[in-house]
Amino acid sequence: MPSVIDCVDERGTIELLQSLLHFHTENPPGNEGPAARFLEGILKPLGFETEYYESAPERGSLLARLRGTGGGRSLVLNGHLDIGPIGTGWTRDPWGGEIAQGKIYGRGSGDMKSGIAAMVSAAAAVVKSGIRRHGDLILLPTADESSGGHLGMGHLVRSGVRVVADMAVVCEPTVGDVCIAHRGAVWAEILVIGKSGQAARPASGINAIMAMGRVLNALATELPPRFAARTHLLLPSPTLNVGLVDGGVKPNVIAETCRIVLDRRTLPGERAEDVLEELRGVAERAVAGTGARVEVCSRMVKPGSEVAAAAPVVAECRRAFEAVTGRSPEIRGSAGYTDAHWFNLDFGIPAVMFGPWYLHRPAGSVSDIPDEFNYVEDVLVGTRVYAQLIANVIG
Repeated sequence: MPSVIDCVDERGTIELLQSLLHFHTENPPGNEGPAARFLEGILKPLGFETEYYESAPERGSLLARLRGTGGGRSLVLNGHLDIGPIGTGWTRDPWGGEIAQGKIYGRGSGDMKSGIAAMVSAAAAVVKSGIRRHGDLILLPTADESSGGHLGMGHLVRSGVRVVADMAVVCEPTVGDVCIAHRGAVWAEILVIGKSGQAARPASGINAIMAMGRVLNALATELPPRFAARTHLLLPSPTLNVGLVDGGVKPNVIAETCRIVLDRRTLPGERAEDVLEELRGVAERAVAGTGARVEVCSRMVKPGSEVAAAAPVVAECRRAFEAVTGRSPEIRGSAGYTDAHWFNLDFGIPAVMFGPWYLHRPAGSVSDIPDEFNYVEDVLVGTRVYAQLIANVIG
């Protein structure tokens, strides 16, 4: 019987990745449905039972289950189909999947359509190998992760979809390391409300934009020292980024309102209500005496989560990576947010982030710069690692 690694279809893996890169899944708007149904067409002939879930028009996720004979451990592999904004400065087609000098280019080639291609191709290799499967293998390519996951994994949780397994791996790029903790995020809106008036008579109104300037200064000066005092063994301290601002109607009218939306990264265990209360306190003190008032609300909440370094899923990821590469991966945390918390906190399945690519030096590009790429060989290494991982867990 051939090994699962020998059964990896290298050409088919890269062609699958190219096909995924062709799908326009930039979030917003997402439009992950066609990609999810495309994967359903690949997995059904392999023996997977599939269920397609749609949280909004074309915001689709797929749950695919390959059943074992029973009595073994079950594994979930998860990845997000959406990608971040394309941005500017590209010299190659962001949807093209072009291959040049051992690199494959395209938005999502690193984060994280390589992970989806690798996990699907690895599953195909396991089926082809003919190994006896005792546990179930579940593949979950989902929508919306880059905007919080509420229309993807969150939709499955809210819909009462039952996902039962012994362990889960979120196939985010981690340079081969096993990430056992990740930060969360609260997207908070701060609205400053003043009073409209005429620019020629400043006393006729209360300028909300000027008052918001006080708020921005307070956020920049008061919060960083507090954040620095909040520490975690594996994760950076909390951070804050103001990503949106708008206010006013025209230059000669005193602005009645000004709004910002910020991203506040959180540590595992931090509560959204506490984050909002802290922001509200800073903002209210900043506008005191101006006559303006403040409203604060959340636009999106995504908690951080973590698992123990001694969890079996950690050992299995390390064992598979060592078997394929001869290297021992590090255990660390992830500064970004991921979909791992849906498994850890909602489904009760211990989950880690583990993406065994970006192994070349210099590494493939991260997801927020033009001409995003991954190395073809790294994608294939990741596929072999996932194939070995699946065989070790469910075999």
